[in-house]
Amino acid sequence: MSETGELDKTRRYLRPVRATIISDDPAGVHLAVYSWLEMFDAWVTGPGICGESMQQGPLPEGTAVTCASCLAYQPKYERYLAPGYRPGDDDPEVLRAKLERIRAEVRMLCDCCGDNRERMGRIRAELGLSTEGYVREAGEGE
Repeated sequence: MSETGELDKTRRYLRPVRATIISDDPAGVHLAVYSWLEMFDAWVTGPGICGESMQQGPLPEGTAVTCASCLAYQPKYERYLAPGYRPGDDDPEVLRAKLERIRAEVRMLCDCCGDNRERMGRIRAELGLSTEGYVREAGEGE
């Protein structure tokens, strides 16, 4: 991926960049989002993900990043820029709603699968659902 011709113009990438001379650390190497800008028909870099102003254009891939803030933000940005990322994957409300939907489906399945009551009781307990009527008492059914 060293040549921009190999990059997918519909995606954005993290690339090392050099800070501007007005930076607190003008010799520092930061990370910036690198993307295709249709209006200029060119690849461009934005500000450092730490918020600092950067020189335009990436440094060679593999250049060591020296900014501690950029390195701290890097895992989040890599996840955000990954193909298939959905903002709801990190939204607690969306995740809670998904958990409730799954709990409702499991509740329905547990109601349909009364043959394996002990196992269903363990699953319901693990999901925080009521186990009433699902856990066998000692000696029951023997």
